[in-house]
Amino acid sequence: MMTMKQEHFINGQWVVGTGKAFQSIDPADASLVWEAKAAGPEQVDAALKAARKAFPAWANSSLEYRLDIIKRFAEKVKENTDQLATLISRETGKPFWETKTEVATTIGKVGISEKSYHERTGTKATAMPAIGGSNVSAHLRHRPHGVVAVFGPYNFPAHLPNGHIVPALIAGNTIVLKPSEQTPAVSDLIIQLWQEAGLPEGVLNLVQGEKETSIAL
Repeated sequence: MMTMKQEHFINGQWVVGTGKAFQSIDPADASLVWEAKAAGPEQVDAALKAARKAFPAWANSSLEYRLDIIKRFAEKVKENTDQLATLISRETGKPFWETKTEVATTIGKVGISEKSYHERTGTKATAMPAIGGSNVSAHLRHRPHGVVAVFGPYNFPAHLPNGHIVPALIAGNTIVLKPSEQTPAVSDLIIQLWQEAGLPEGVLNLVQGEKETSIAL
């Protein structure tokens, strides 16, 4: 059982927020699930700078290296299925049997994303009409965008952000994640699992908070 950090994850470090305090409350019994101070604007900026700094090395790493880490993350999620499903249940009010299916979908996204990456990327060359007696060809190449901001929703707090995070990481992008203020505990645990999987510093950053944090990002 992993302990909630109740902090933000910036450049590989857990840090206390500088914004206003907010809470996650279990809608079933009104019990407290998670409580912390939101990330301030300067912390959002620090997360973006960390992601930009980490981008070149991550983008230039081999696909095999990135996939090894991402697959380890899937293994960590599987090992912590019950805890993650419990947090989803407590923060969304869904029954445990249903939230376990969300965890399974979160794990399954890794294999689906790897397959899609291979199907949709790679270099494609097309012969074009000769110009001035010279052979001409058009080449299509894929490259990562850079830093990606992912905003997580309340209704599927593990599966839907994961559906953007995993493909983005496979492609070599770096990320700043801002979950719903109603489901911070789920992302707290998920980031810990990414950390345990060996994701390098700055590649995936977490800023928690309400409207002000989202606007800053």
